[in-house]
Amino acid sequence: MIKKGVHLMTEFNALDLFCGAGGLSAGLEKAGINVLAGIDFNEDAIETFKKNHKGAQGLCKDMTQVSASEVKRLCKNKKIHLIAGGPPCQGFSMAGKRVPSDPRNSLFKEFLRLVKSLNPDVCLMENVRGLLSMKTPKGKKVIDVILDEYRKLGYDAKVYSINTANYGVPQKRFRIFIIAKKKRITFKFPKETHSETGKNHEGNRIKKWTSINKILEPKNKVEEKYFYSPKLIRGFKCREKKNKERGMGFGWKFLDLKKPSSTISARYYKDGAEALVKYSEKEIRMLTPRECASIQSFPKSFKFCGSKNSTYQQIGNAVPPLMGKHLGLAIKKSLEDKYND
Repeated sequence: MIKKGVHLMTEFNALDLFCGAGGLSAGLEKAGINVLAGIDFNEDAIETFKKNHKGAQGLCKDMTQVSASEVKRLCKNKKIHLIAGGPPCQGFSMAGKRVPSDPRNSLFKEFLRLVKSLNPDVCLMENVRGLLSMKTPKGKKVIDVILDEYRKLGYDAKVYSINTANYGVPQKRFRIFIIAKKKRITFKFPKETHSETGKNHEGNRIKKWTSINKILEPKNKVEEKYFYSPKLIRGFKCREKKNKERGMGFGWKFLDLKKPSSTISARYYKDGAEALVKYSEKEIRMLTPRECASIQSFPKSFKFCGSKNSTYQQIGNAVPPLMGKHLGLAIKKSLEDKYND
């Protein structure tokens, strides 16, 4: 019960580590959380972050070289309630070679190092599902190492595995979120808002998955450079035939306009094979950067910096802003309950 005349605390601050273009930050801001700063090693991504997050500081720097005191100065010594971010996950990805000694796999330690020093109320870490089965060189599951480290720092941590299509994102993107909170805080992961059938696990009616039908540009408005050449089409068909004969799973994926897109990855710029638009056997194209951004739930007002390839990479590496908003609302509710109890 809030006493009459007591000022409610409504402003909560976040720090976005490995922020990339700022998809997660965009979602947190939509949820009413104040993003103080974003840090990333990619120059184009930081320029994009700064262009779209006018009220936040952007720092382009190797996370291993970022000190807690530097972060405090960057955030003007304001209280940081939430540290969020997605340490690079290529070493954990099912699409990669999953090498335990991959140096990118240890970057979560830098995330935890800053958590220890800055002592936020809540931490949000995003990663690929491959992290759940990845092991350290000593044979221990990496996810258990992360959860153990959080516990040592005084946090209760839990892993949530989700499909972003179940939260209104027009994309089937399977990811995990690790939410770590101080013991006095109560957190409830946001309920799914969409499903393939239009019903939730309890059988209650919810919205059906968001399709890409209204996102895609009309064929006559798409530049020719996004269309596959006849030579490339022949090459894919030949490769697909040979791999089928060998019992291998290689192929290209064609989008069903009545459903969400398949996952847009950071490598989409190479050939876009994981999500193609097929008009006929001779008319096949990649998605444009703007279409990919919309599929990731970026608003049309969001501007990207850098080359076309860099833009594709930034989009593919991002947390969908709509997913960030759902998480931000749940985290904000937890913080309000704590500070206004």
